[in-house]
Amino acid sequence: MQARFEDLPTAALTTTRAQLRDAVGVALAGRNEDGVRQLRELAADIGGKGESVVWGSALRLPSHDAARINATMVHALEYDDTFGPGFLHPSAIIFPAALAAADMAGGVSGRELLTAVTLANDIACRLSISGQPGVDGFAIGWHNTTLIGYVASALVAGRLLRLDMDQLVNAAGIAAHQAAGNAQSHIDSALTKRIGPGFASSAGVMAARLAARGVSGPKGVLEGRKGWFAQYHKGTYSRDLLLAGLGRDYPGAAMSFKPWPSCRGSHTSADAALQIAAALGGRGTAIGQIVIRNGPAEWGFLSAPIERKRQPATTVEAQFSIPWVVAAALADGKLSIAHFTPEALRRADLLVMAARIETVEEAALANPAGGPGQAIVEVTLADGRVLKRHVVAAKGDPDVPMSGREVTGKLGDCLDYAGLAPARQAHLLKLLDAVDDLPDVSRLTAAMA
Repeated sequence: MQARFEDLPTAALTTTRAQLRDAVGVALAGRNEDGVRQLRELAADIGGKGESVVWGSALRLPSHDAARINATMVHALEYDDTFGPGFLHPSAIIFPAALAAADMAGGVSGRELLTAVTLANDIACRLSISGQPGVDGFAIGWHNTTLIGYVASALVAGRLLRLDMDQLVNAAGIAAHQAAGNAQSHIDSALTKRIGPGFASSAGVMAARLAARGVSGPKGVLEGRKGWFAQYHKGTYSRDLLLAGLGRDYPGAAMSFKPWPSCRGSHTSADAALQIAAALGGRGTAIGQIVIRNGPAEWGFLSAPIERKRQPATTVEAQFSIPWVVAAALADGKLSIAHFTPEALRRADLLVMAARIETVEEAALANPAGGPGQAIVEVTLADGRVLKRHVVAAKGDPDVPMSGREVTGKLGDCLDYAGLAPARQAHLLKLLDAVDDLPDVSRLTAAMA
């Protein structure tokens, strides 16, 4: 966490800038979602020193409260970036802590922000792949984003609060002492799924502040006898994946960005369905039967039980339903935030389309490297013709990047959904474009208020 801006590779910094733009857009779009709203109302009722901006509002709150709300905001729409190999959403945990700390500290430049975030992002990504390598954290019960977010948030906040190395180690230890985040929230479609990163980001900021005041944390926070890997990964981890190329190689530079606001595991299915919809020219009513084939992870988590996945009762359930995502894509030829609102879940045409869906588990479609597995969507039309699409890698992955137009369109759609007037959007985009040269990033957070 001591590298300078000049030490960082261009590719890593380019990714961090892209992550910032993406996080700002999806956060503002999610500012009034369930979970975010309740956190904001509660924190406003409690009050406190106005240290940091609560994005999308006129509120300033204590830094840890602002970080909690803003992190939940980033994650609320299931639209935030993903590090596929580690099943991790880095921006939801790192940027909120970073900007809350920067607001509080004052005088943090754009280059300081980018440096701190790039370094914390690197550590988060390394932690996500080094514990029990090859095993999905969800499969063993963890929500990696929340779990790892405690340490990553403490480190990025600590760097921007200008802690020395001993204090940074203490901050990481204090944060790790609190780390949690079980995956049952996913299974139950609970709002804690989206609030988890908020808990982590808030605790990370507080850990850094405690370390600055001399509170100690365990020094063997990662590899100690009762440390991170012993506690969360049964003592099984790869030092090579954790440390190889540290300071030179940045695995987080290979980040995935979401073109659709749903669980990343649904995106190969979404891409296949959208290809079929394009071939049909929007004539979704001609569809008779739909069969979706996925690997075991996607099928078990996002397609079963099929009755519930065909008729999601809440936004969170819809975000984690391959049948719903495919039904919306086939019916409308597109996917947007609007397809996951309570109003959309009552649309008769989408429910009819979802009722036509059957799902099949196929081991050969799994992705051993992490990230979305392959998907095959097969549609039988009313006249008996069959359309079939097989997608190997999801749009937005490093190998299948979103186009510049798609990236710009997503950000614009998010800012429109947030209700920002054109003049405010233009001002915000100007600041994002010039982030390297900002003398104080509080100008950016002020534009996000």
